[in-house]
Amino acid sequence: MAGISSFEMTRELVKKLDSEGYDLIDMCGDFDDEAVEKLLSITKSDMEILHADYLPAELEKIEALDSLQEYGIVVVMDGVEETQNFTLKNDVCNTYVRFTKDLDAAKAAAKELVEQGVYFLELCSFFDKARTLEIIDAIGGKVPVGSCGELK
Repeated sequence: MAGISSFEMTRELVKKLDSEGYDLIDMCGDFDDEAVEKLLSITKSDMEILHADYLPAELEKIEALDSLQEYGIVVVMDGVEETQNFTLKNDVCNTYVRFTKDLDAAKAAAKELVEQGVYFLELCSFFDKARTLEIIDAIGGKVPVGSCGELK
């Protein structure tokens, strides 16, 4: 998990991760297809880079927000048995990350993050459209939810 403040820093991190053998990077919704293509052009491997996207109803909700300061991220990851919690805070954005073992744990983590007060959630590429909709349902649609997974 990394918080980056410029596209140049992002380029340098992608180069580093590519050289270290990473094969997947999930990026926040601040990146678009064009930015991802630029980043892919500097990789030397078959690395996949995805960015969070939003279903139309969720996109409307996030565009209506006045602030993006409280940001939640949920990741399903192999090897995680108990949900792991991490927080990155600064003057611009507070990011709350939950690494979970499966969809049920991710639903619980998403509910907890919403109760904690995040303004929106983004999900890793594990979350296709059906799983993203399950998260939206689990939180009662209270905050916008985006996903790096396939939403079509």
